[in-house]
Amino acid sequence: MDALSMSLQMRDPYTRFHCDRVGTMCEQLGRYCDLDATDLSHLALAARFHDIGKIGIPDNVLLHPARLDDDQRAIMRTHPERGERIFAATGRADAQAVARLIRGHHEAYDGSGYPDGLRGSDIPLAARVLTVVDAWDAMTSERPYRDAMERSRVMFLLEDASGGMIDPQVLGAFQHLLRREPGLG
Repeated sequence: MDALSMSLQMRDPYTRFHCDRVGTMCEQLGRYCDLDATDLSHLALAARFHDIGKIGIPDNVLLHPARLDDDQRAIMRTHPERGERIFAATGRADAQAVARLIRGHHEAYDGSGYPDGLRGSDIPLAARVLTVVDAWDAMTSERPYRDAMERSRVMFLLEDASGGMIDPQVLGAFQHLLRREPGLG
């Protein structure tokens, strides 16, 4: 696992630190959503490596300093499937369960996500947790093409996506958790 983490850091330091932050927040939100110990363990690993598939994304897409065009976005959208294959190749006993969460972290609650167009409870709860935290961290972090967004603006955008990209119950749990622990995010 350390070799995978180092590979991600060497490929793109932003992605590595994003994954670390997402991992910390996912563990706390997963506990808050009453995931059992096994699911929490899978979520912790999936969060840490959810973007490992970006290792296979060409530099002109991964490191592009502006918004991606449609062709670049299509290439970037392959990273969950690439990540699934990379993690599955670790041979760990839990590799398939973790790889499934990695594959599912861009699925949307309303079925409009990718790569499989899963909907609602067909998306594992741990992947729905990962989706919320991933979106939160991505928007509250500085990116090459924009500054970090204000937390209140990000929460507005997540609320607007509730029932669409975001599971409303997971978002409610996340909001409650942030009220209880404002320094978390």
